Amino acid sequence: MKNLMKFLLLLLFTFSFSQEKLRIEYVVVPYFESATKEEFEITPTASLFELMVELDESFYQIIPKINNDQVENTLETISASFSVDSNPVYKNTKTKIYQEEAKIAHHIFLIQDKLPQIDWQITKESKEISGFSVFKATATLADEHKTALIAWYSPKLNFKTGPDKFWGLPGVILSLETMMNYDDGNKEGVRYVATKVEAVSSKKNFEFSEKAKIISVQEFNERQQKFLQKQMEMFNQGIE
Repeated sequence: MKNLMKFLLLLLFTFSFSQEKLRIEYVVVPYFESATKEEFEITPTASLFELMVELDESFYQIIPKINNDQVENTLETISASFSVDSNPVYKNTKTKIYQEEAKIAHHIFLIQDKLPQIDWQITKESKEISGFSVFKATATLADEHKTALIAWYSPKLNFKTGPDKFWGLPGVILSLETMMNYDDGNKEGVRYVATKVEAVSSKKNFEFSEKAKIISVQEFNERQQKFLQKQMEMFNQGIE
């Protein structure tokens, strides 16, 4: 009888999370590993993001905060801080479409494209994150740097989504690590870890700026490249 009650409570718990709207908070930290021992210290800045999930839709955005951290430079060590992109991202795992708001100078664009196809390899390795049992999955993206992914997802949270543009596992991704290996031996990536998972009843609209112009990722990259090239030309003219 006791085992039956536990099973019913577990079933009710899982059902409630699969039906409710979810709000998940992530601490997101970029990292960089240098292959050389140069006297250059890079300090990563942690950011807090939220993921709102409802059925096949999710909206990922930064939670603004005041950062009073100061980076001190000395003659012996040069320091710099860096953080992740704060662009809001909407995903629809049914239509397999994402939208991302991005800027070039003062122009706002709404990038719209297909979600990346990720060939996840699911393992039996498990642990716990924010009170949920999660399982490990790995993948390698088909990009220039063959970015390696290590994800931990929770089958109890029955949504095929996760932070940023990551998705496709049979449960919400509560932790994710990306890693790019460069030819010079340097490594770069981002770590996402869920610190809070809660069911919410109030509907939160997924909204972008009304001034944003819809554009493909290819067109956005072309515009961005032209802008950077123009900035470089202006810089070179200024130092001649």
